[in-house]
Amino acid sequence: MAFSFKQFSVDDEGCTMKVGTDAVLLGAIADCQSVKSILDIGTGSGIISLMLAQRSKAAIDGVEIDKDSYLKARQNFRKSPWAKRLTAIHDSFQDYCKKANTTYDLIVSNPPFFSKSFMPGSEEKRISRHDESLNFSDLVSGAEKLLAISGQMMLILPFLEKNRMINIAGKHNLHLFSCLEIYPKADKIPNRVILQFRREEPRSVEINPFVLRNPDNSYSKSYLQITKDFHPFLK
Repeated sequence: MAFSFKQFSVDDEGCTMKVGTDAVLLGAIADCQSVKSILDIGTGSGIISLMLAQRSKAAIDGVEIDKDSYLKARQNFRKSPWAKRLTAIHDSFQDYCKKANTTYDLIVSNPPFFSKSFMPGSEEKRISRHDESLNFSDLVSGAEKLLAISGQMMLILPFLEKNRMINIAGKHNLHLFSCLEIYPKADKIPNRVILQFRREEPRSVEINPFVLRNPDNSYSKSYLQITKDFHPFLK
């Protein structure tokens, strides 16, 4: 299916992970204004990379293990206004880390999850959604290697995986700087979280709530504000 945004389009036909709210949130919120290089781990259709390309002047690499998703990301990148700054890489993150000889100012990922729940039926979804192919330890150890000294890593995860990721990151000398707790509605419990890690230890961790939808299921003012530069129906 093709999605039209204000400055680019994304075709996710054949991709194991479809364009969704999680990716849009991370693409809209990740701190990218002053960075020169970005790595998107598990880029899928390339939606996060494309959003960050619109918001920055950085060179962006998107690593994707699934061949069909990689081909689609490459196609989406080439059709965008920022084709010269976007590179799709067909590789596992683990293998890419062994070969890469660069560091990144910002590393982002909407990583595999459902590590404690049932396995999805298809092999492709199993690979992209379950942490057999990229467990949290591999993700964080690779990020530690590829992250610039003053760089940051930002991830969107299920809320229940928050503490597990924080503990694993701490073992690799990556410290939590901020935490955005995402509530589907104001009267619900948070179901997603965006975590920001850096090498340096913070004096305090900034924790903020973010409500996605109003009681009538329409999008909240907060969501509309952060996505106004992307969705064509928002001005």
